[in-house]
Amino acid sequence: MTPIEIIRSQAWSIVLIIATTISVLTFLKVEGKVSFRIGLSLARGLIFFAIFYSPLIDQPRLSGSIALPIIGIVLLVSGIILVVLGSIELTKTELHGVEGVPEEIITTGLYSMIRHPVNIGFICTFVGWYMVWSGAYSLYYLLPILIIGLVIETFWEERNLERVSGDRYKEYKKKVGMFFPKIRRKE
Repeated sequence: MTPIEIIRSQAWSIVLIIATTISVLTFLKVEGKVSFRIGLSLARGLIFFAIFYSPLIDQPRLSGSIALPIIGIVLLVSGIILVVLGSIELTKTELHGVEGVPEEIITTGLYSMIRHPVNIGFICTFVGWYMVWSGAYSLYYLLPILIIGLVIETFWEERNLERVSGDRYKEYKKKVGMFFPKIRRKE
């Protein structure tokens, strides 16, 4: 067995730990009946386990150069940083309802440059993780579905924020890009 095959065969345990941590954090953060909280946290943990475990299963591997895993590591680390920093800003305000609409529009930190740093962080994390393991089925079939799902979720979130915050959010949208910083012209 090559070193990468040994790592791949044991990576499921790390993925399981991550999924369990996400389940526990979801349970502690979500309000409502205990049965709802348990169900939501288990569902979220299982989804994350499936997402992160899928490139580890037996499938054809894209090989040939070291560039794909290196780019994947850079994207993975960048995505994790975006998720963590964006989540820290989110914890500074109260989120209301199932939609998770914040009490105030967050315009500080990463949110002063992009409106959805956590979602773009997740996209970078998924793309990076899948590139590191180079599983053909995961990269070609599952990854596009994940990205499309996150983009749809982001548009849904935008609609809820506009509904709740109205003109304040529309003004914020004019100044700040959804996934990438807006380039401002000097006048």
